[in-house]
Amino acid sequence: MGSQEMTPGAEPLDCVIYARYSSHNQREVSIEQQVKECEDYARYNGLRVVKVYADRALTGTSDKRPQFQKMLKDAERGRWAYVLCWKVDRFARNRYDSATYKYRLKRNGVRVIYAKESIPDGPEGILLESILEGSAEYYSANLAQNVKRGLRFNAEACLSNGRIPYGYRKGADGHFEILESEAAVVREIFERSAAGEQYARILEDLKARGVPTRRGGQWRPCTLRVILLNEVYKGVYHFGDVRVEGGVPRIVDDELWEGAHKRLEAAKGTRVYSATYLFTGKIRCGLCGEPMTGKTGTGRSGTYAYYICKGQREKRCNKKAVRQELLEGRVVSCVLDALNDDGLVNWIADAVDEMQKREVEKSRVAPDALKAELAGVKKSIKGIMAAIEAGVFTASTKGRLLELEGEQERLEAAIADASIPVPSIDREAFVCWLTRFRGVSNLDEETRREAVNALVWQVRVWDDHAEAVLNYAGSEEIVHVPLLDGSGGGSPDGDKGWAS
Repeated sequence: MGSQEMTPGAEPLDCVIYARYSSHNQREVSIEQQVKECEDYARYNGLRVVKVYADRALTGTSDKRPQFQKMLKDAERGRWAYVLCWKVDRFARNRYDSATYKYRLKRNGVRVIYAKESIPDGPEGILLESILEGSAEYYSANLAQNVKRGLRFNAEACLSNGRIPYGYRKGADGHFEILESEAAVVREIFERSAAGEQYARILEDLKARGVPTRRGGQWRPCTLRVILLNEVYKGVYHFGDVRVEGGVPRIVDDELWEGAHKRLEAAKGTRVYSATYLFTGKIRCGLCGEPMTGKTGTGRSGTYAYYICKGQREKRCNKKAVRQELLEGRVVSCVLDALNDDGLVNWIADAVDEMQKREVEKSRVAPDALKAELAGVKKSIKGIMAAIEAGVFTASTKGRLLELEGEQERLEAAIADASIPVPSIDREAFVCWLTRFRGVSNLDEETRREAVNALVWQVRVWDDHAEAVLNYAGSEEIVHVPLLDGSGGGSPDGDKGWAS
């Protein structure tokens, strides 16, 4: 829990415990053991556990976590300050879920902490947590030959490899089979699209009817586009360089696919934006230092999403609004291009190594010093108790005893906190994880968000350029991002309050 300490006599902060167990892996720590160790951690750190949420997987393939969803819903009422998990991997199955759900909790003033893994505060801690959440990539890379051989075998047999597209599920034989409840939604989307209905209206209708996505969230323009572009729905199996027509049971016929696909191609110039802004909480105006927030606006040429300075909204700054599409695209591109520099990668690796060494040293030295201090406090308490037993009991004696007992509790909590091991990532694993972004183009939304969360600490924006401050402490490393390239500026309606 890091720097969290309880003042003697202060009201303890409330927390809830979330525990998860996957029945397919019998070596995992049980729900009961996770809860016990979380309760011990809470007691040492002055936290009061008010509720336990636990998901016991009924099957190894189940991705439904009702207790987790209930915990997220209860967090909206703002009744507790922390969600306490045993380790990082108990909170979410992947980085996208982890980032999304942590953001939802953060909006409600709730922080996620871990009983068995100490994540340091500061930018290196953010990176360390990102690597822990994505450590599967490193181990997959380390076993690349065996993994690729297995995936290739599955692909040639048209077996499921990883994520299942919306509308399908994995059958008992490992092949795709149609999930009719979702397939009906897919057919509806294709039919309405092919008939020329506006995409915004389709999205609004799906939301109004409460039709869930695979993850239970709301439908977005990018979700709709992914479905309409995916050949799987006309029966094409595709994985890597393996493409097999008829390898998957089709959901739509060729005529419907072609009709919807032509409509999508014709609508390429139409701007439809999601309400998700990649730099929320990270972006600042370069002129006045105020935060910038996302906003949508409509002009003669359509609907646009952009970032606007808080100072500009309040007429205290002359910073122009900047297009979301332009800013996000160029910042992500420039940051990923910067990773081609081995010197930069090594500099970041050195910063992470130094952070880990500091934390290890702290965990080695701190408990001994704290234990010595605790021994002195206990000796003083013993002396006061002896005086009380001898009949010396005054208001001052009572006050001093309460003060020492509070100090004893604080030191015991600090010793327990310092004893929690810092998760260690070796240099090879870190460099492998970091360089996986090299040469990546046309990033999907999940990968873009992963890259920004792990790599970018802050974005500062001027009218003609931006600066992406990388996510590591020490000497500040900045990636410069040009925003004007001679292609023309201003809003689609000639508003000079826009950057191009």
